[in-house]
Amino acid sequence: MNSQVSSVCAVVITYHPDLESLKTLLASLASQVKQIVIVDNGSSESLELFAASQKHITNLVVLSLGENFGIGHAQNVGIEYAQNSCVDYVALFDQDSCPEANMIQTLCSAAKELQAAGVPLGAVAPCYKDTQGGVLSTFVRVGLFGFKRTPLVQSGDPIEADFLISSGSLIPISVINHIGGVDASLFIDHVDTEWCFRAKVGGYKLFGVSDAIMLHSLGDRRIRFWFLRWRTVPYHSPFRYYYMFRNSVLLQRRSYMPLRWKLADLGRCIRALFFFGLFSSSRIACLKMMFRGVLDGLAGKTGKMK
Repeated sequence: MNSQVSSVCAVVITYHPDLESLKTLLASLASQVKQIVIVDNGSSESLELFAASQKHITNLVVLSLGENFGIGHAQNVGIEYAQNSCVDYVALFDQDSCPEANMIQTLCSAAKELQAAGVPLGAVAPCYKDTQGGVLSTFVRVGLFGFKRTPLVQSGDPIEADFLISSGSLIPISVINHIGGVDASLFIDHVDTEWCFRAKVGGYKLFGVSDAIMLHSLGDRRIRFWFLRWRTVPYHSPFRYYYMFRNSVLLQRRSYMPLRWKLADLGRCIRALFFFGLFSSSRIACLKMMFRGVLDGLAGKTGKMK
């Protein structure tokens, strides 16, 4: 195993996963990291039987939580395992992601170069290739009038970002030790957003690495439509809009979240309300979840929707 990747523990969060996709993910990670930890949010005994069938992956551990405590809590369980595993980095993964060959090594190389240059590194993340459309993602900065997409660079030089998607992110254990894990009270959406801005307040910088590639599914499905330009919008199950809107309200009330992000996120919520409230096939259910999320956010409710 390459010495650059032997210092990485991969944490995979599962909840009723597609076992073939999970098998592909594990096969890709097995040769790239020192340790793989599956933290399961109460799927079923089938996952344990599946893990038992993967005996050829000798660096695999499964931690079953018994019920769904949310992605934030599950990530913290995996992060704590990584902290106790004598590694330098933890890499977080969703069950529907899959890194291309050498992705971890590429991220590690970028991280080590940034750290050697004296950059206070919070995390590095790959470029995402949508599993449905095959389109490469860009990295995000927050501008005065919304979120700005930073063009990818052919040189492969790291691109500074304001926040990163958690899946595929490589985080130094030293950073976790300093600012802590993720906010489990958010349960699912905006968990990565909150951590990234907390890291930035702590003085750390975030970078995307364009020549590190990972397949990743965004939403249950995606549609392409024209409004002033061609746009692609991910569709989610209605319940997800509860967490998106509730957690947006919760984060709007936190002082360390920058004003630019608050304004940009408010615009994003208004657009989602308009688009999914008018054009979604489940528009009534989406609207109900959005308004319920806003009310619960104003009431300060956290955790799993009840």
